Amino acid sequence: MNPSVIIPLTVRSKPQPKDMRYRTMSIRLAGDGTPATLDADSRSFEVIGATEAPVEVFDYERLEVVPEILLMDGCEMPGNRQVPLLDTHNRWDTASVLGSYRQMDVAKDQLVGRVFFSNTTEAESPYTKAREGHLTDFSVGYRVIESQWVDAGQKATVRGRSFEGPLRVTTRWRVKELSICPIGADEAAKARSQQPPSSPNHKEQKTMDPRLRAYLESRGLSKDADEAAAWTFLDQLRTEDAVAAQSQRTAQPDPDNPGADPDVDVDQLRRQAVGDERERIISIDAICQRADCEELARNFITEGTPVDQVREKVMERVLSTIENGGGYGHRTPVELGADARDKFRAAAGHAMLQRGGVIIAEPAPGTDELRGYSLRELARHCLRNAGISDRGHAMEMVGRALTTSDLPFILANVANKSLFEGWEGADETWRIWCDVGSVSDFKTHFAPRLSEGDDLDQIPDKGKYKYGERTESQEQYSIATYGKIEAITRQTIINDDLDALVVIPRSHGEMAARKVGDLPYAVLTANAAMGDGAALFDAAKHFNQAATAGVPAMETMAECDKQMGTQKDLRGKRRLNIKPRYIIQPMALKGTSEVFFQSERYADSVTEATDSSLAATRRNIYSGDTFQRVYDGRLDDDSETAWYAAAEKGRRRTVTVFFLDGVQEPYMEMQAGWTVDGVEYKVRIDAGAKAMDWRGLFKNDGE
Repeated sequence: MNPSVIIPLTVRSKPQPKDMRYRTMSIRLAGDGTPATLDADSRSFEVIGATEAPVEVFDYERLEVVPEILLMDGCEMPGNRQVPLLDTHNRWDTASVLGSYRQMDVAKDQLVGRVFFSNTTEAESPYTKAREGHLTDFSVGYRVIESQWVDAGQKATVRGRSFEGPLRVTTRWRVKELSICPIGADEAAKARSQQPPSSPNHKEQKTMDPRLRAYLESRGLSKDADEAAAWTFLDQLRTEDAVAAQSQRTAQPDPDNPGADPDVDVDQLRRQAVGDERERIISIDAICQRADCEELARNFITEGTPVDQVREKVMERVLSTIENGGGYGHRTPVELGADARDKFRAAAGHAMLQRGGVIIAEPAPGTDELRGYSLRELARHCLRNAGISDRGHAMEMVGRALTTSDLPFILANVANKSLFEGWEGADETWRIWCDVGSVSDFKTHFAPRLSEGDDLDQIPDKGKYKYGERTESQEQYSIATYGKIEAITRQTIINDDLDALVVIPRSHGEMAARKVGDLPYAVLTANAAMGDGAALFDAAKHFNQAATAGVPAMETMAECDKQMGTQKDLRGKRRLNIKPRYIIQPMALKGTSEVFFQSERYADSVTEATDSSLAATRRNIYSGDTFQRVYDGRLDDDSETAWYAAAEKGRRRTVTVFFLDGVQEPYMEMQAGWTVDGVEYKVRIDAGAKAMDWRGLFKNDGE
């Protein structure tokens, strides 16, 4: 049975995935109430994420609560030993990422690590409350990969250790996230750490209706039974009734032998009835949750309402709400559901971008209505949406909007979109001829360069094979952080200054792209020492600098072709036959160079001197698309005559541009301004460049 139902409502809260598990731990506090391991400079402290102590969890295979033990030697962590730090297991938007849980390690029977809080506005409040000792609980989210079930009354040996059932022993599990929680976990996560909130055994959420209690007492429940016993009795009674009903339907007389006793497998009927009932409960909970009427689910479950009738009644409830404007205004619920806030942010952001001249391919619904708003009017609108007064002086009103409404998020989205428009629109040439690499930190890295192997030997009959020899060298490289900070002030909003909101972030994107582009060209012009101590371009040691200076022509290109093709391996034994693929030149040479490369015929100086009628009779073997030409104005700043050649990408024989964790885009952070009245945003990118081998590069100093 499919537990879903089609209802014209947006889901108001996303349920936690069924393959995720949660466990709650409390941090250790010092005498003054602060975390005992607090490091205020890094905004971090130590947290025990999980232990091997048994914890009651809900088993979605058995649909019941079971004890579980996590074996620490089965813990799997990301390679960088870091997972997100979330706000109460909210996995659905980036605003809920408060920082990260880093330096994870297994120490004996515990998973330990440090939580690092971000400097963002969203993280400030939870960090302050945790630092002051008001928030002490953390809940780890993990995914079970392999586990072994031990039946009740049975013993089992798992990885050399003895366990007694009923128990689930999880032998492989993967850490996915850590959450800071107000009281152990959020309502859903807390329920799921014991049993799902939709389970009929979830007693702590609601007191039993007196009428239901009276009915149960009429069926045999003791008047002295407590609340938990009453719910247990209801579960047993419902199961027995289901089994009895199924038995009546199944135990029909055999028409060929009316006097024979029907053959009924009571145990099978009981299992089938229990399974049907659980499926009914899950379906009802799903329907009511999607329709935002969870309060009806309990009545439907206890009254035994079939799923089809539940669908009809919920649909009637939804349609009645729409017709009567019950909480949804005059729009349909799909527009003003729980994601209305996100839709408003998207529409407002697109409206501001369009006002700033940014083309939006598919504007969010409502963009046209908001496009005429000034920034000040948008601030008032945000306050009204948040239920906050928009009265008072403009400076005061905008100040409230920047701290208590959706306005900071809208400004951040607009700035971020403008940033990437500038980044992606920048016309950079380095990607044409450079390799791209990734590093995990800012330390100095070493790239070993292994020599090519020996040629294969001829092996005579009964001859012995010989081991080949290799040598190696290495190059050092690292990355750095490049960034800039700007502010969106109250004056900017009151003045409706779209330049500060759109143009400046766009220019920061262009700046980030230019900075990355500067790095590989600086490698060429700086001509720094390689791992062997010689300069990158060295005619005597690296044989990659032209002896005859001149513009690209038959003679100079022939020398380039020869020098790269006759390069030897590190041991100096074999020719590598490297082919130049890219010709990299300053803009000053573009005209002259393109005339040569696009000419199918040429004339050398001897021919022109002896007989001008024979000019341009020789075929230009370097014409056409033999080489891809790259022109960049950065080279003009160093020399308007020098040009370079590079081999094909992909073999680390040219320049490699490295990025932190492979992230090839700028990153923006935004927070409430401290030195300004408004919000500040910071743009940064982490990158570096290094020539990995001189044999794939060539330089001609030009005329």
